[in-house]
Amino acid sequence: MDIEKKIKSQIQSSKKDMRLDTFINYALFGTNGYYFNKKPIGSNYDFVTSPEISQMFGEIIGLYIYYIWQSKINRKFNLIELGPGRGTLFNDIVNTVSKYPNFLKDSNIILVEINKKLIKLQKQNINIIKSKNIKWSNKINFNSKLPSIIYSNEFFDCFPVRQFILKNNWLEKYVSFNTKENKFLLKDRIVKSKLLLKLLNKYKKEKLLELSFERNRYYEKICKFIKNRGGLFFTIDYGYFKNIKNFSLQAIQNHKYSHVLEQVGNKDISSHVNFIDLLNIAEKNKLQIEECCSQREFLIKYGILERKNNLSKKNDTNKLNVELDKLISKKHMGNLFKCLIVSNI
Repeated sequence: MDIEKKIKSQIQSSKKDMRLDTFINYALFGTNGYYFNKKPIGSNYDFVTSPEISQMFGEIIGLYIYYIWQSKINRKFNLIELGPGRGTLFNDIVNTVSKYPNFLKDSNIILVEINKKLIKLQKQNINIIKSKNIKWSNKINFNSKLPSIIYSNEFFDCFPVRQFILKNNWLEKYVSFNTKENKFLLKDRIVKSKLLLKLLNKYKKEKLLELSFERNRYYEKICKFIKNRGGLFFTIDYGYFKNIKNFSLQAIQNHKYSHVLEQVGNKDISSHVNFIDLLNIAEKNKLQIEECCSQREFLIKYGILERKNNLSKKNDTNKLNVELDKLISKKHMGNLFKCLIVSNI
């Protein structure tokens, strides 16, 4: 049974509307969901990420990761990428640090991926596939006693969210199915949980809230792991440091925005990451905030302009300028994407 039919059946058999985050979970992570069956990344698929735009993105991240390891760890460690996509970011990092052989020799590399098609693609694309210190997993091994450098790009945006709006009462978005029109619809339901209302009432001024409890729980596990074993967590994603005024849930198909409730299981569904929550969780776990800035600020601070100038000596300058503009321009990804780095080293 495909995902759309499964969700319809679930709603109809229970005679209840489905909570929005449950719907997203089915659509993305169900047995026949989007992330288990699709190749979402690339110019011929649904979206393009920063590593696919330019090697410079991964090179700057690679240099930063090496600097942290060399100056603060300098021994055997876990190097973990969450959601490696086509393996492009990992390759660019490896190419950058290959001149420092001790880094790769001391790294226990884990690529965390659930999509079998992408794992196959990663194994084809990754340059050091014959290395004995690289493996794939569908989750982080939180039992490891080694310090870890964990990094991700466009990973946390895919976690399911719940949406709330304050009118006379706090209302939550649910998904219903209209049999006559044969389509899914969003409906508001009054929030009755006292525990949830206590949380929501902290946001009365905003009157609108998009929460991902799953994202926060996952991130908190990482923070506790870093706190206990030492290391660093680095993420870049589109998101915000100030509360939003509009819901950010969106669907992308063939590089175009699409309706979240249509063609379920065949498109990417994501939302802007609430970096306010991530910061609060890191601070609660007493981690050091190394960087909290826009993608533009991070890339410029750590040398992308100088890298572009060096590459221009032997490459097409116009092409490099276009790539750079997409990564750091305020019109494109520069301000929309945020960078957060937390550590306990």
